[in-house]
Amino acid sequence: MKIFFTPIGYVSSSYKTPQQAWEACEKGLATKTISKILINKKYESGLKGIEKFSHIFVIYYLHKAKKIEIETYPGPITIKELPKIGVFASRSQYRPNKIALRLVKLQKVQKNVLYVKGLDAIDKTPVIDIKPYIKGFDRPKSFKQADWYYWLK
Repeated sequence: MKIFFTPIGYVSSSYKTPQQAWEACEKGLATKTISKILINKKYESGLKGIEKFSHIFVIYYLHKAKKIEIETYPGPITIKELPKIGVFASRSQYRPNKIALRLVKLQKVQKNVLYVKGLDAIDKTPVIDIKPYIKGFDRPKSFKQADWYYWLK
C-alpha cells in the first residue's frame, strides 16, 4: 500500500540545514527562533479560530533526512553516556517514515501565515497538518518517561 500526502504549506525558517536546527531540537519551546508556516491559500479558511490557541502541533515531512536508523541515540551527540535505543523510543529524525511532530508556541496569525516558536524544521520543510494543543486531550495527569531523557530540563 502506498500513502500520499499533499503539503498544506511550507516552513520559512532561518535554519537552512538540519545541523542548524539543533538549537530548536534541544531547547524546544525555550528557543528564541521564530519560524513562519506559510499555509497554501486554498487552505487559509482552515485556520479560522487557530489564533485562540497558545500552542499547536505541527506535523511535517523531514525532506532532508538522508538515512534511517532503526537504533539510535536519544539526544545530542555531545552527551556520550546515552544508551542506544530503538528509533520508536526516540524523537530522532532518522525514521522509516520521515514524519515529524512538534509542539510549538503560536505567536501570531496573519492571514495564511503562522508565526511559531520552538519549531525545529528547516526552511522549505513541507507541512502535512496542524492541530491545536488541547489540555484535556494532550496532557495526561501522570506519565512516565525513560530515564535517558534526563538531559531535558
